[in-house]
Amino acid sequence: MDDIKHPAVKRIKLLIAFVERGRGDGIVAILRENGVTYNMVSPAYRASGSAIMDCLGLNNPERDMVFSVVTEDKVESILNKIMYKYDMEQPGNGVAITIPITGVSGPLALRYISGIFEEGKG
Repeated sequence: MDDIKHPAVKRIKLLIAFVERGRGDGIVAILRENGVTYNMVSPAYRASGSAIMDCLGLNNPERDMVFSVVTEDKVESILNKIMYKYDMEQPGNGVAITIPITGVSGPLALRYISGIFEEGKG
């Protein structure tokens, strides 16, 4: 049997961020600086009533929605950088959450979205 050692696969989380339209690429830049390679930016629109949005300070219905897969050990650092750069403590500047991912079909897919996939190997 080969003595090939693969890096240990860490627990992963789905990071979802909603920010002003055009800021999604900035979120992806922060993620890439931190070694997160699986990112997607999509246009999003608010669906709730205007009274609720006005109360929350969300005036523009157009947003960027960023999906990313982040290893658990990087989550806190990345969220802090996003919160600081985009001043998300202020109403209307956006929101970022994480959700644990408990299952991925296949070890190759898991290594790829965890950022430990190497071209030509697998």
